Formats: sequence, C-alpha cells, structure tokens
Amino acid sequence: MLLEDLRNLLTTGFAADQAVLLLSAVNSLVNSQSTHDLGREMVIRCLAKKDLFPTGLIPLLESRVGSVGLIPYLPKDVSTFEEQLLLEAHRTPPIGKVDFFHTLQLQIYRELRAKRNVVLSATTSVGKSAIVDAIIASADHKHLAIIVPTIALIDETRRRIVETFGSRYAIVTHPTQVSSRDQATVFVLTQERALNRDDLQDVSFFVIDEFYKLDLQMEKSTERAVDLNLCFHKLSSRGAQFYLIGPHVDGVNGLASKHEFLFLPSHFSTIALDITQYGLPRDGGQREQKLIELCSELTSPTLIFCQSPGSAKRAAETLLNVEGLLPETDETWPAVEWLENEYPEEWVVTQALRRGVGIHHGSIPRALQQYMVKAFETGAIKFLICTSTLIEGVNTIAENVIIFDKRIKTTGIDYFTFRNIAGRAGRMRRYFVGKVFVLEEQPEPDTCVIDVAVGTQSETTPLSLLLDLDEDDLTPVSKTRVESATRESPLSMETLRANRRVPIDKQYHVYDAIWHDTSLLGRPLAWQGVPDAKQLLAVCNLIFNHLDSAILKGYQIFSGEQLQAKLYSIEHCTNLREVIDDFVLHRRATDSVSDAVELSLRFLRKYVGYTFPQSLMAISHIQSDVSRKIGQEPGNYEFYAAKVESLFMERGLFALDEYGIPPETGMRIAPVGRKFPTLDSAIDLIARMDPRGVELTKFERDLIDDLRASLLL
Repeated sequence: MLLEDLRNLLTTGFAADQAVLLLSAVNSLVNSQSTHDLGREMVIRCLAKKDLFPTGLIPLLESRVGSVGLIPYLPKDVSTFEEQLLLEAHRTPPIGKVDFFHTLQLQIYRELRAKRNVVLSATTSVGKSAIVDAIIASADHKHLAIIVPTIALIDETRRRIVETFGSRYAIVTHPTQVSSRDQATVFVLTQERALNRDDLQDVSFFVIDEFYKLDLQMEKSTERAVDLNLCFHKLSSRGAQFYLIGPHVDGVNGLASKHEFLFLPSHFSTIALDITQYGLPRDGGQREQKLIELCSELTSPTLIFCQSPGSAKRAAETLLNVEGLLPETDETWPAVEWLENEYPEEWVVTQALRRGVGIHHGSIPRALQQYMVKAFETGAIKFLICTSTLIEGVNTIAENVIIFDKRIKTTGIDYFTFRNIAGRAGRMRRYFVGKVFVLEEQPEPDTCVIDVAVGTQSETTPLSLLLDLDEDDLTPVSKTRVESATRESPLSMETLRANRRVPIDKQYHVYDAIWHDTSLLGRPLAWQGVPDAKQLLAVCNLIFNHLDSAILKGYQIFSGEQLQAKLYSIEHCTNLREVIDDFVLHRRATDSVSDAVELSLRFLRKYVGYTFPQSLMAISHIQSDVSRKIGQEPGNYEFYAAKVESLFMERGLFALDEYGIPPETGMRIAPVGRKFPTLDSAIDLIARMDPRGVELTKFERDLIDDLRASLLL
C-alpha cells in the first residue's frame, strides 16, 4: 500500500475488510529503521480510528503500539506475561496522573538517575515535565531548581509539583520567600529571580525549560538571554546536574568545553499532525474570511496564533463582527461581569469573552491570563487567541491550531518557531491527531543549531555577560574586551555588573550628566527610602533624558515631569481603574477605547512594574559611584524601586497576581491597616480567610477557591 493511500485511509476512514492490509502496511513501516518514526505516526493515526478496527485485530494494533514505544497508550489490563513485563519496565515512580513512561521518557529518566547531564530536544507532546516529576520523586536531590521562561509558567509548575510533592518539598517561587537548607526544596523561578537569590548553593539538580533561549539570536530580549546564560553558569559551575529541555533543534554549541552531557535530538512524538496550508496573501481580507470559515466549522478546542497583541485584537474583532457566529455564553458570565466593573466594557477582551473567545498575550494581567487558560482547558471557551506568550511553554489542550499570520513583529517566523507553534495541536491521550491550519504559507524546513552564549564567546558577545564571569571562564578575546572596559570605564565594575540590563553607553550618559551637574550632587540624588517631589523629579529627568525616552514616548510621556505625574497618579489612586480611565480619556484620536486599555495595561506591567524600577536602580548605582568618588554619602533607591515594582500596593498582595488573584481582588480582601510584605503572608491570608465575610463577586470567589485548592491547607 502506498504511503499516500495509507494516510488517506487513516484520515477519511476505512472499511473493516481493509484493516488487515492497513495494519500490514503500518507494520512494514515500523519494522524498518529508516521509516520507524513514520511508522509511529501511522500507529498514532490508527489509534485515532481504533473504533473502525474489527475487535479481533485490536491485539495486533496494540502490539504495534508497544513496538513503537507508546507504552502509555497500552491498556493497563494486558493479558500476556510479556506485555506485563513491558508495562512494569516503563512504570513511573508515583507522580500523580502519569503511570507509565514511553520509551524516550524512560531512556532520559535512566540517564538522569545515572547522574548524567541531558539536553533533550523534542516535540511539545513528548512529556518532558513528567521526567522532572520523576526525578523529584526519586529523592536523589534535596534541593532542585526549575528555571522557566515566564512568570506565567511559575504557577502552572508550582501547582503540578504541590499536587504530588507538596508534603515533602517546600516550593519557592517569589523573591520574598525564604528557604531553609534543612528543608527539601524545589525552586521554581525565572532566570532573573534565580540570579537575585543567594540560597541556591545547595541545588544539585536544575532544569532549564525552553533552553534554546540560551542563544542570543533565539531570545527576543538580549538582556533575558544574558540572564539565562548567567543563571546556567551560576548553577552548573557549582557542580549541579542539569536537564535542559525544549523544542527540536539539530545541535547545541558551547557546552562541551565545560560539561559532559548527552544531547538527544528526538523526533519521537505522541501525536500526529495534519497541516493544511492556504497560501493566502497578508492583505486583502482573505485571511480574515478563512478564519471565519474555519471557526464556523471547528467544534473542538482551537488556538489561534497571532504575531502580536494588535494582531490578536484584529482576529478577535474579525470573529466578533460576524453576526450569529459566536453567540453569548453563560459559562464565562461571572468573569465578564467582573471585567465590566474593573475595565471599560469596550475592551475587546471583555467583548470576546462574552462570546466564548479568550485572548492571551503579554499585556493581559497575569491572573486573567491564567483564567483564560483554565477556561480553555475546562471547555468554557472554545477559541483562545494567543501570541508567543502562550506558545512558549504554557501547557494547553487543543486539537486545532490556526496560524493567523506568519510574522513575529516585523520578521517572518522561522521553521523552528513554526514547528513550536504547530506542536501545540493535539494532546496525548486526548487528541491523537492535531490539526494545523496555516492561513499564509509555512516556512521552508531548515536546520537550527543553538549557540549557548556563555560557551561560544566572540567579539559580539554582550559585555553584560562577560563582566559577570570569572576570569577563568573568559576566552582570550573576552579577557581583552573586559580589560579594555575596566580600564576605560568611569564606573566601577560592580556598578556595570549591577546594571547589566542597561546598555553601557546609556550608563555613561547618566554618569556624565550627574558628574557635570553640581545641582544634582547632594540632596536631589542622595536620598533613601521614599523621595520627595524634587528628588523624584531629578531621577525622572535622568531616566527620560538618558534611558527610556523612546519607550516613554510610546506611552505619550514626553518629559520627566510627565513621568513623575504618572507615578504619583498610580501611587495615589484608589484603584487601577482610575489609571486605565485616564489613558482612555487622553487617548490618541486614532486609538479606540480598547487600544487605550491595552496601552495602559502595558504601561503598568511592562514599564512601571519592570522597566522603571530597573532604570531607577541603574541611576541609584551610578549616583552611588559618583558620591563615593567625591566623598559624599550616597543614596539608595531600593525601597522605592520595590514599591513601584508592585504598583505601590502591598508587595505580598500584588504577588498574588502570579497565583491567579488579580491585584484588584487582593486589595479588596486585605484587612485595613494590615501589612503583607511577602507572598507567604498573603497566601496565609487566603488560606485562613472566610470568603463569605468579604464582599466578592462569584468570579473572585471562584479564583480564591481555585488557589486555596492548590495550597496545602
């Protein structure tokens, strides 16, 4: 039987009298080394059509399932002794819902138990996290670290680990949480948080999820790639065993000189993919029409991938503007009611959710992102429009993926990214065959080799990475560059290291501004705690003039005075709705209300909550350098930076956003006058509170109940 005929039969269906011939063709593929992976795919397609096979042929099909290593797909009540042995050989330690490894998982687990470093490069559906859980269950390691690329992934990972290991391990996720060397601990952190902790010295095993981001060319943010390399170096240089996991790549450079490791680039998959390309033009409306057609036909969970928040908005509006396509749904009404109270009702996220469509991208508040994923998982919404923030690591259960556009920002997605997106279709044990619909054209296949920056130093390696390495870890070229920077810099190496996320030339501009303006030396910059109006204006002027002007102009902030006014408005507002409404009121003539809402959320989260504290601390370190040179007492802005980072809320309450509780709800449940300086203090409030004693909406009560269920009460 020709492969095309075999694939067609397994797609459209077949008659009972064709089953023997079909299984014979599959068997031939499985038994040949050159076509074994293809044979596995055909076995998976057979499982998707299992109901069409005569009962007498099911044992033969199951034998093929075992021969291609898909052990979890075998029935647990096997009849023969050989089959029982096969199952027992692949049985996992007690790790919750997973009972058996497939053959690739078992191979990796054994390598890790043998204390070998492993770099696993495989498809999304392969079940990499189950191996992490099995290593925790082995009790080989008392302190482990899991480094994830986004804060959104922290709580997903935390919940999974707490469910199985919460009674045995402390789970540390937030900067305000402390650990004990005597307590077995799993740290679940982003690279930035890992670098800022000084209690990881006892970690003997660590995981880096999405390890391809160690390559400076593969991570959108150079600063984050540098941090991830420094995080890897920090943990591995202390002798900790590593397990690097991510999508399929063809090679890894930059590890072998310092570490022995096993690189496993595997095409093993537990699902099959059907990919349909339409080749539609970018403009002209044909993509939008095809999106409407697909969403009117598809009945199972569907991810719609878009290049940006703006593209996600256009996709949502395309669907919402078709009368009768998306009727209102009762299942999302509690969330819609809450959103209408906290945000302008014109926001496209509210409008879409009312009609059973979720939207997930970087400007959406974290608690709402989590809600969107949970609503998608439970079936409350059928369509989830997303950007790369969902694709990079967050687990979802979707049968279909629609790739609405083939660009990220202004460049086309490469084949690596395409495969990563497409790999979100299908799910082990739920959807054997994932459906991928590419509205434009998919990229041509190519090879992808990861260059780990810390091990492949060159003349273009960022100095921010090199300055944090020991001399023994530098190449001759890097040593020369570091020596030159040290010799020429007016700033201390300590300051340059502390400010590694700020370009060095911008730091020099700040230094020059402070050094040559005697009015700044002294009280305007030498403050601690909370600045007065003149002191805050001084730093806001430096930040606008020398660090963040291009970013701030995008938020319609054109001076240090305007930045100061925005900060004061956030600090003194009674709720965040006031800040959002101000953005709506003063929006550009060409912006919609929805555009203004998302601009305000992006400003709060990305600038006020991240960039401004970073820029503020850069100023703090630089003025401290200058003050020491002239024999003056330096200022220290750390306290105020922490306040701004949590949008002037109690830090612990604000951190609940990472665990699914919106800041608005956190402020509502907090007793007046009580302080919550740490995440644990806020969690204790959640654990002990009686939700009936606080005026909350059903949506808020559901969120609190969901968090409480994930805690060890």
